[in-house]
Amino acid sequence: MQIYMEDEKKFLSHEPELLETIYKVIELSLKEEGAPDEAEISLTFVDAKEIQEINRVYRQIDKVTDVLSFPQIEPISQGKIDWSMVAPHEMMLGDIILCYEKAIEQAESYGHSLKREVCFLIAHSMLHLLGYDHMNDEDDKVMIDKQEHLLGLLNISR
Repeated sequence: MQIYMEDEKKFLSHEPELLETIYKVIELSLKEEGAPDEAEISLTFVDAKEIQEINRVYRQIDKVTDVLSFPQIEPISQGKIDWSMVAPHEMMLGDIILCYEKAIEQAESYGHSLKREVCFLIAHSMLHLLGYDHMNDEDDKVMIDKQEHLLGLLNISR
């Protein structure tokens, strides 16, 4: 597993153990979904202004959001990637862009820790990169259950 991380605003400099937990969420997500060891992820932390611009440009939604996921590998069906069809040099699963300011705001709003909020957003985005989506109620339930399962395995509770 390779994680390319960018944190120009140094959001994580105040949360050193959070970075370790983020890596655990990513690693566990990959393991649980049977992704190869060669999988690569790009993880970028941005401020509200930057994520709003990215959201406007790529999704035509001009508002701040908590996290964006840009998968690079097409699933064959909901949550199913045929890893045998992916060459080792093409293992970039995609990009996760997380708005740290929004995560802080949501953690306070929901009454749980910043660790819980960031890890929930990372787990959610990892599932997107691994072929899951929530376009209907059934798929949404699958994603929520998988997110809670991943966080439960790491003892990250509300």
